[in-house]
Amino acid sequence: MQGYKPIIITALLMVIVYGCSGVKVSQDYDPARDFSGLKTYSWQSETQSATGDVRVDNPLLNTRIRAAIERSVVQKGYTKVPYAVADFRINYQYTIRRTIGSDEVSTGIGFGIGGFGHRSGAAGGIGIGTGNSINEYDESMLVIDFIHAGSGDLAWRGIGTRRLSTQSDPEKTIAEINEIVDEIMAQFPPK
Repeated sequence: MQGYKPIIITALLMVIVYGCSGVKVSQDYDPARDFSGLKTYSWQSETQSATGDVRVDNPLLNTRIRAAIERSVVQKGYTKVPYAVADFRINYQYTIRRTIGSDEVSTGIGFGIGGFGHRSGAAGGIGIGTGNSINEYDESMLVIDFIHAGSGDLAWRGIGTRRLSTQSDPEKTIAEINEIVDEIMAQFPPK
């Protein structure tokens, strides 16, 4: 059993790290579109449209999301140019919505021995329970659009969602934004 300890510990750590991400991503695009000709980009607008939600309409958040998207796009080899000469334009929409979800089914087993009262001998019991919990929570969703500059048509859309967590440390907020942007942008360009 000693030889298996490192393997078991490594597997558990991988499950924990993978499970902590919690980012779900998807993409949509026109399969007939050729993405190889895209070399330059600009932003569709300076900021996201106001939503009326103070958690979303945050200039610090806007700056962090834009920086994460730009970092990812530049790492992929695209160059930022003025609006009028870009091959594609980037737009994003960040929202927070209330949603209902359930945790995975859980199972529990309990054992007990003991008694109650002066006449009880050694008594015992076994309890087995299964179930899942349903709860309501806030979910953040980031949508990144690449718009073809010539036609104005949507060329590609990447979406990332995760359970909303609020951080009091700006570095943790930046790390979470970078994670969701990286997960979304890993899909671009489509294969």
